[in-house]
Amino acid sequence: MPNRLSLFIGFRTVLLIVPLGLLLFFSCDDAGSQSSRHGPRMVLHDLKIRLFPAEHRLSGSDLITIPTMESDALILELSEKVRVEAVLINGTPVSVKRPSGRLIIPIPSKFRSAEAPDDPLAVTIRYEGFFDDPAPMLPVNTDNPGYGVTGTISQNGVFLLGGAGWYPVTVDAPASIRLEVSGPAGMVAVTAGKSMGVRTENGMTLSGWEIQRAVEPIALSAGPYEVREAAVGDVTAATYLFPQSRHLSDGYLAAITRFIRFYEGLFGPYPFEKFAVVENFFPTGYGFPSYTLMGTQVLHLPFIKETSLGHEIAHCWWGNGVGVDASRGNWCEGLTTYVSDYLYHEHASAEEGAAYRRQLLRNYAAVAGPDRDFPLSAFISRVDPTTKVVGYDKGAMVFHMLRQEVGDGAFWEALRTLYQNYLFKPVSWQEIETVFEEVHGRSLKPFFTQWLDRPGAVQLVLKDVTSRRENGIYRVGGTLRQTGPVYRVRVPVTIFSSKGEIRTAVDMDGETARFAIDVPAESGTPARLAIDPDADIFRRLHPAELTPSVNSLRGSKAALVVVPEPSVEGNTRARLLIAALGIDSAEIIEESRVTPDVIREKDIIFMGVPRNPDLMRDLPASVVREDKFVRIGGTAYPTKGHAFFMVFRHPFSEKHVSALFTVFDDGSAGTIEAILRKIPHYGKYGYLVFKAAQNRDKGVWPVTASPLVHHF
Repeated sequence: MPNRLSLFIGFRTVLLIVPLGLLLFFSCDDAGSQSSRHGPRMVLHDLKIRLFPAEHRLSGSDLITIPTMESDALILELSEKVRVEAVLINGTPVSVKRPSGRLIIPIPSKFRSAEAPDDPLAVTIRYEGFFDDPAPMLPVNTDNPGYGVTGTISQNGVFLLGGAGWYPVTVDAPASIRLEVSGPAGMVAVTAGKSMGVRTENGMTLSGWEIQRAVEPIALSAGPYEVREAAVGDVTAATYLFPQSRHLSDGYLAAITRFIRFYEGLFGPYPFEKFAVVENFFPTGYGFPSYTLMGTQVLHLPFIKETSLGHEIAHCWWGNGVGVDASRGNWCEGLTTYVSDYLYHEHASAEEGAAYRRQLLRNYAAVAGPDRDFPLSAFISRVDPTTKVVGYDKGAMVFHMLRQEVGDGAFWEALRTLYQNYLFKPVSWQEIETVFEEVHGRSLKPFFTQWLDRPGAVQLVLKDVTSRRENGIYRVGGTLRQTGPVYRVRVPVTIFSSKGEIRTAVDMDGETARFAIDVPAESGTPARLAIDPDADIFRRLHPAELTPSVNSLRGSKAALVVVPEPSVEGNTRARLLIAALGIDSAEIIEESRVTPDVIREKDIIFMGVPRNPDLMRDLPASVVREDKFVRIGGTAYPTKGHAFFMVFRHPFSEKHVSALFTVFDDGSAGTIEAILRKIPHYGKYGYLVFKAAQNRDKGVWPVTASPLVHHF
C-alpha cells in the first residue's frame, strides 16, 4: 500500500497523502509462507505491458528469471481481473492454480536447485487484464484519499496501484524489474526507479524503466505527459505534467532540489535515482518510492510545493526508504509529518512551532472522541478523520515528546542511525525503540508502551494555586491532577512575571503532583501561571481550550440540518454538505420544527440565517451583521458576492456545536456547490469567507480562557 499524501486531503492537509499511507508487505497463509520461505531470494522481472485505454485493458508478458529455486511452487500475487493466457517454465507450458488473488505455478523437481542445471529458472507469464474502477473527477468527500480506486485504465489516463495486481508479484521475495510500457502515441508511463527513456515509433509511445530493488509492488501511471528533468547531484529531479500544467515545472523542480538537499543534510543520502512530480487525471494525492502523484487541482494549489511536496519527499526516507513493518502499527506517517509539516513551522519560529502543535491537539480533541479513539499501535493507514488525527497528528506529537525525552542531539542521531541501518528493510515500532535506546543509553520501554498501546491522552487539571512572598522571593505553588488514565509525563510549567518568565517542569507518574517554584526578586512579580503553554505534551484539551471548528462537524454521529423552508434546491445543498463533511446520516428539517428539545442532542447546521435569534445567541461576539456587510473581528465583508460558513457553540448543549452557511445574495448553483465541496478542506478553522467560489479569508476563534492558566 502506498503512502497517501497527508496534506492535500485536509487541504489542510493532505499533502496531502499518503493511503496518505504506508508500506505494507504481503502476508501469506500458512502453506504459502512455508513454501515461499525456501523460494527465490531475488528475482528479475522482464516485464512488457501494452495499454489499450479505450478498452480499459492491458496485455502483459513477464519473463521471471530465478537464480535458484528450492520450493515446489512459485507463488505470485495477481489480480482476479487478470486472465492468464499461458505459463511456461524454460519454454515448456505448465498448468497453474488460481486461488483468490494469486497465481501458483508448480515447479517440477527437474527444475529445482538440487537437480537443475546451472542455468537459472525462466518462467514466462502471458496475460491480459481489465481495470476500470470508476475514478471520481469531482469527489464530494475526501476523507479516504484513494476513493476506493485501485486500478483504472482509460483514455483520460492510467492509474494502477501496486496492490491492484496488474503484474505478477513474487511473494516474500525482493525483485529487480525491467519494465517497458507501450501505449497510444503521446501516452507516457511513469513508475518507481530509473527512467530508461521515452520514444515513439510506429504510432506507439514506449516508456522504459528499471527498478533495481522493488521492495513493494510498484504502481504505474500513464498520461499525455511532458517530461522535464534537472540534476540534483547524482539524483534526477523530474516533472511529468499535462500540457496545461507545463508552466508549473520550473517551480516544482526548484522545490524538489531544495527538499532533497535539506533531508540529505538531516538523515543521509537520498535513497533513489529520481524524485518526480507526476500529474494524475483525477484528484488523488499519493507518495510512492521516488515520485508523488497529484491530481491537477492539488498540483495547482500555491502552497503545495512549499510544504506538502516536502512531506512526500520525506517519505522517500521514511516509509519508502526505511520500510514499515505494520505489526505494531504504521509509524511513518507520524514521523514524516513531524520532520516535514511540523518542522517547517518550527524552523520559521518557535511561536509557529508551538501554534502548529496546538493545532494538532485541537484536531485530535475535535475528532477523536472517546468513542472513536484507538491506540497508535493500531494505526495502519488513513481512511477517515479519526485515523488521520491518530496516525498523523498524535504520531507527530509522540515523536516530539520522544525528542524531548532523549534530547535534540540524540533524537537526530537516532534517526540517522535508523536510516543507515534499516534502509530498504521493514521496521516496526520495536526497532525504533531499540535504536533510540541504544543512542540514548537508557530504557525507553515505559515511554513507548504508554504512547503506543493505550488510546487517549493526558488530561490535566490545575488546582490550589498559591503565591506568597518570603525573604524577597515569591514562592508559587499548586497541584496538578490527571483526571483520566495516569501517564508518566514531564509537564512544562511557565511563570510569566513583570520582568520575564521562568520555565520549569513537573514530573508526574501518579494521579497528582504538588509543585513549588521560586521566583527571584529580580524576575519581578508573578502575573500568570501557565501549564504546558506551548503544547509540548500530547493531552486532551479542555472544552474551554477547544474553539469550534469545521473539524468539530467531521463525521458527526448526530447531526441535524435546518433549512428555512422545504425546497428541492435547499435539500440538495444540505445533502451535498452532509456528504462533504463525511456525516453518514443527518436529518433535514424546516426551521419551523426547531425547538430546544429537538436540537439539544444534535450538532446543528443552519442553511441560512434562522429567523429565531435565540438559535444564534452563541455566535461569537466578534461577528456582527451590518447593513450590506458582515464584520468578523476588525474586517468587514460585503454581503454581496460573499458566502460565509461559521462553526460556533451550541445554544443548548456543551457536547455539540452549531454551524451556519449563508449566502446573502443569490449565487449561481455551480458556485454554491463548489463552495460546499471545499468547506471540509478547511478543517481547523472556525470561520470561512468565500468570494465567488474562492476562499478569501479564514480564521480560528480566539481562546478566551483556559483552566490550565492562573492569573495572579
